[in-house]
Amino acid sequence: MGSSSSKDSADKVIILEDDKDNDFCASLRANMTRCMLYASSSDTKEQAYVAERLANEAVNRDRQAQIVECGGIKLLVPLMKSSNSEVQRLATHTLANLSALPSNQRAIAETPECLEVLFVLLHSEVPEVQRQGAKTVANVSVVPDFMKSIAARGGLPPLIALLSSPHPRTRVEAIAAVANLAVDSENEKTFVDLGVFTPLLATLGGNGTKVPGDDDTAIQVARALRNLTARPENAKRLLELNGRASVNALAASSDARISQQAAIALENLNKIKG
Repeated sequence: MGSSSSKDSADKVIILEDDKDNDFCASLRANMTRCMLYASSSDTKEQAYVAERLANEAVNRDRQAQIVECGGIKLLVPLMKSSNSEVQRLATHTLANLSALPSNQRAIAETPECLEVLFVLLHSEVPEVQRQGAKTVANVSVVPDFMKSIAARGGLPPLIALLSSPHPRTRVEAIAAVANLAVDSENEKTFVDLGVFTPLLATLGGNGTKVPGDDDTAIQVARALRNLTARPENAKRLLELNGRASVNALAASSDARISQQAAIALENLNKIKG
C-alpha cells in the first residue's frame, strides 16, 4: 500500500511539474491524458490536485495563454462538473483568470460545453463560484460574435438572478456582464422582458436614487442602464418604473466615468414623449 501511494504521489508531481528548466506547456501537453483522467476521476482528491495546480498557474499572465494553447479549457470542464465545491471554486477561478486575456475569450466562447457548465454554476450555492462564473461571462461577453450565443445557451436568466445576490462583488460582476451583453439589441430586449430593471435599480440605495459608495458598482449600473435603454420601448419601461430618478442621481455623480454613461441613458429617456 505504501509503495503504491508513493508511486501515485510521484506521478502527480510529474504531471504539472514546473521549474526554470522545465517548459510548462510541454509538460501539460505530454501529460494531458493523465491530467484528464484525474480531472474526470470520481476521486475528488485527484480532481483537487489538478484544479489547484491549474489555479496556481493561471494567475500568471504568460501561463494564461499557455494553458489555453495546450487544451486547458477542456481540462477545466470536468473539474467544473465536480461534486466537490472546492474543486468547482478552483476551476471557475482558473477560468475567470484565463478569460481576462483577450486572446482566450474566443477560445472559451467557442467551447460550448464550457459555457453550458458555467451557466449551471451561476446557480451555485457557493458565493465565490457564482462570482468567478459571472466574472468569466463578463469577460467573454465583450466579444460581439458571442453575445447571441451566450443568450442562446441560457446565460441571461442566471445573470439577472445574481443581481439580487447579497454579495456585492458577485453583483458587480453580474451587472458588468449584463451591461456588456445588452450591447446586442436582441439581448437588450430579452433582458428587459425578463424584468432586469427591478433588481438593477434595487442595487442603488435610497429607493433607487442613491449612487452606491462603491464606484465599480455605480459605473456598471450606469453602463447597464445606458445599454438597456437604447430601444425606445425599453426606455419607456424604465420610466414606468420611476427609473428617471436613478438615472438622474448617476448623471449627477462627480465621477466622470459614471456621469458620462448615465448622461447617455438620460438622453435615451428624454427621447420618450408623454
